[in-house]
Amino acid sequence: MLRLRLEEQPAPTGKKDVEMLLGWLLDTLGLVRRRNDADTSDAAQRPLHRLMRDHLLKNPMKGVDAKTLADQLGISMTALHHHLKGLQAIRLVASKSGENGWMKHHLRCGSLSAAVDLLHREAGGILAIRLSPLERWQTGSVDRDSSEETEEIPLKLVICEPRPLVNNEDEIDAFLNDFALRGERSRQTSGDDLTRQVFESLLSANHAISLDEAVAQWGATRPRLTRTFDRFRAAGLVERVLRHDRLTVILWDALSTQYSRRGEKWLLGKGGLGRLDEKVSKQVVKSLREGKFDSDRCAELFSKTSEDELRLALNLLGGRLPYGYRLSGNSGDDVARQVCLRFEAIFSRLKRIASALDELQAN
Repeated sequence: MLRLRLEEQPAPTGKKDVEMLLGWLLDTLGLVRRRNDADTSDAAQRPLHRLMRDHLLKNPMKGVDAKTLADQLGISMTALHHHLKGLQAIRLVASKSGENGWMKHHLRCGSLSAAVDLLHREAGGILAIRLSPLERWQTGSVDRDSSEETEEIPLKLVICEPRPLVNNEDEIDAFLNDFALRGERSRQTSGDDLTRQVFESLLSANHAISLDEAVAQWGATRPRLTRTFDRFRAAGLVERVLRHDRLTVILWDALSTQYSRRGEKWLLGKGGLGRLDEKVSKQVVKSLREGKFDSDRCAELFSKTSEDELRLALNLLGGRLPYGYRLSGNSGDDVARQVCLRFEAIFSRLKRIASALDELQAN
């Protein structure tokens, strides 16, 4: 069963450095999981790195048995089995019976570039299948502005084949578990766990969900909710955007708070209210003085003021526009398309690096 864990990495800088290119490829394919191992300066001496460089890349079709590999790499059979199992799970390595009774392992299709190309085709097809239910599940739609800027984080995407449901799972549970959206080792089936509640709310939401709203709705801590949303963001399913629809509400709160603390004179001076249209600022102060300034009145008074001016005023008042989380597309198909675009971008790099490694190894 294919199980691929893609981890987006900065592009390698050494175009002809075998060690750097191979290390980048192994890291991007999620084959190096221990942080202290991945960050060491002697990464080229890792057993997996040497296994690929000195054996599989050097003699891609000759094949080498496990006993020879364990002896030459200086590792136990258990450790070797772990590395080979990881390479086989992502279809880079194939095996066949040898003459001496040992299985012989070789690069699939005789080259790294061919193996990566086939992996791309297979993983891309499976990803499309796994994302297809989103079109059924997504019932909400958040209005989008073409000028909005979204902040991406490095893609961490787990792709695995569809499998039978187990332990009272339903389709959504299997989706969350197989994409590691509950965490790498968590496999829950409870319909009321936080990750599922967040996912179902995102599917039905008609506006981006802010952390404050999430805390009020589910009672979880902000750090826990941030981690939950970030797992969806890392998979490309969710994006974080500024809640422009909350601008007048946040501005109302900031004006009311600063008026009660510092008074009218400060608002018109350092508070920045005096920078806005004089008629509007006078009406705001009058409403505050009379105790009639609420969020609806704020929206009414500032209805003709540009958003840039309002954001500047909010900044001078010491407030800030909150972020919200929403699905990365207007429909399930659109979300799937966004995820696939980022998947294709990673594989475009993987193919170039694999071809470069084949060329360097042949020379």
